[in-house]
Amino acid sequence: MKAVTRTPTTRSSLTRSGLLCSASLRRRQLLQAAAAASALALASSCAGSQSHRLICQHQRTGEVYAELNIDLGAIITHSWLHSIELSRWTDIYRFEAEQLMLISTEFEEYGAGMPLDEGDLTYRDGKIVIENIDRPFEAIGWIHSHRVDYRIGIDGDTGLIDTDQLPDREPIELRPR
Repeated sequence: MKAVTRTPTTRSSLTRSGLLCSASLRRRQLLQAAAAASALALASSCAGSQSHRLICQHQRTGEVYAELNIDLGAIITHSWLHSIELSRWTDIYRFEAEQLMLISTEFEEYGAGMPLDEGDLTYRDGKIVIENIDRPFEAIGWIHSHRVDYRIGIDGDTGLIDTDQLPDREPIELRPR
């Protein structure tokens, strides 16, 4: 059996052969191209993006009670205890730039005044769920009452607006800007 002798590879021998230089050059070019692409993507997203806000305000006076940053596609829930059924009703909206799109609603009892002819109705976890409603709203408006335990959520967080601090028996709205 013949012994193979290997010459140790050193940085200087790779540099002399041009292998390290071309590999380093390629790596540097790739890093520069990636940095340029990242900078371009960041600049275009900043230039094209807008700051979106959800305003909780009085419908008549315009007094602002809360103003929150929201992202496109944010899910907004508006729920309360139904005054007759005494069970929670929840409307679910998706924020789409200038409007709120009602995408679904959930409640426990079906009765007078309930939606009949829109979306897909299912029964899930003890609730009637109507999905795929896709009805646009410029704002969500209601007469606020401290007796019905209103809750407003944004992407699952119901602590962003303290509904106990909203004025009782006054017209309130949530409006995107």
